[in-house]
Amino acid sequence: MTINTTTLEANLTTKINATSGSTDGKEFLLLGKAVEAVNTAISNNSLTSTNNLSDLPNAATARTNLGVVASTGGTFTGDVDFGANKITYANVYSQLADLPSASTYHGMFAHVHATGKGYYAHGGNWIPLVNEDTSGNVTIGGNLTVSGTTTTVNSTTLDVADLNITVAKGAADAAAADGAGLTVDGASATFNYASSGDKWTTNKPLDVTGAVTATGATVNGKLDIEEVFEKVQVSTTTSGTITFPVDEYGVRLQSVNQTANRTINFSNVNANLGIGQSVTCAIAMAQGSTAYYLNAYQIDGSAVTPKWQGGSAPTSGNASGIDVYNFTIIKTASATFTVLASVSQFA
Repeated sequence: MTINTTTLEANLTTKINATSGSTDGKEFLLLGKAVEAVNTAISNNSLTSTNNLSDLPNAATARTNLGVVASTGGTFTGDVDFGANKITYANVYSQLADLPSASTYHGMFAHVHATGKGYYAHGGNWIPLVNEDTSGNVTIGGNLTVSGTTTTVNSTTLDVADLNITVAKGAADAAAADGAGLTVDGASATFNYASSGDKWTTNKPLDVTGAVTATGATVNGKLDIEEVFEKVQVSTTTSGTITFPVDEYGVRLQSVNQTANRTINFSNVNANLGIGQSVTCAIAMAQGSTAYYLNAYQIDGSAVTPKWQGGSAPTSGNASGIDVYNFTIIKTASATFTVLASVSQFA
């Protein structure tokens, strides 16, 4: 049934405003039904005939009561629950400067077209997200901290610009760093630090093409050497005690003709030789027309008596040539040595 709301409203107004006459219960019932029909008709006609709530009378109140935001903008004062439904929108800003206040919109996500990056608001700042480009590359502008237990790098080339790589980071001492190093999978090859002896260890042979410089070397096995180049200390002194540090060189040349008999002191011996080890030293002494010789011998400042090849110690030098003394020092106990000596003339 179609209700002419205009005519009905006029009739109701006349009836209600009447100052005379009587109204029975039936008329009140009809009046109630009419009012209900008018409200329903107005509501239905208005909502179905407009696309904008602003077309309705008192639109702001209607929007508030209905919980609807106007199509041209609006603000929610409470949470909005979309349930399992999806929200599709373009939250794009042209420049970084166009982003709203990060403090006001804490937790907001946005895309900036100029940088091609995504951002989120936190702590009053817009923080860029880690972005993968169209080639799958990722660039991190700051530091990267990985707090997991395993980090796997599945790349064929690993380039590190830093000059130093630290392992066992935060180790309290050498014992805590014991075993730190490098392992080559498949070959079971290791290069590790050992706190015992404070040294590097490797379980594979080490092949070096260039020179190796070291302050010492211990070989627990066969030593295969093609050539040996030994350091020679050249001295121009002609008198006084000769100090011969055995841990610095093995050959010494007194290049100027000697002017007096001399004492030789082999230093740094007990600290560097183990019991059952030996060291060999040679000293060549230039002689003029009057020859001199070594007549006293010491190890770490204490006198020793060498055992001489042929059974006799020298009592003079050989004039106009070079006398070469050879000493082999054998450590038999702490600060206890056997010294084997010989002297030869080179003219």
